[in-house]
Amino acid sequence: MTQPLQTRRFKEALARVQLLFMETRAVELTAADAAVMTGLDRQVCRVLLRTLIESGFLEQRPGGMFVRSLSASH
Repeated sequence: MTQPLQTRRFKEALARVQLLFMETRAVELTAADAAVMTGLDRQVCRVLLRTLIESGFLEQRPGGMFVRSLSASH
């Protein structure tokens, strides 16, 4: 059974954003930076970043920068 197209695209986009933070442990990005680097729409990227925060993979610093969580074991 295949996944619905929307679900598959969401997971692919989520993996793309997650990879940005996995490639360099100490990378700090704004939502706009992440959108540019992944080629995704800013609003879509914000949703993906929030999803990664909720999963415990990312943290958002007070200045708006997104960083990989120290406790992220992914």
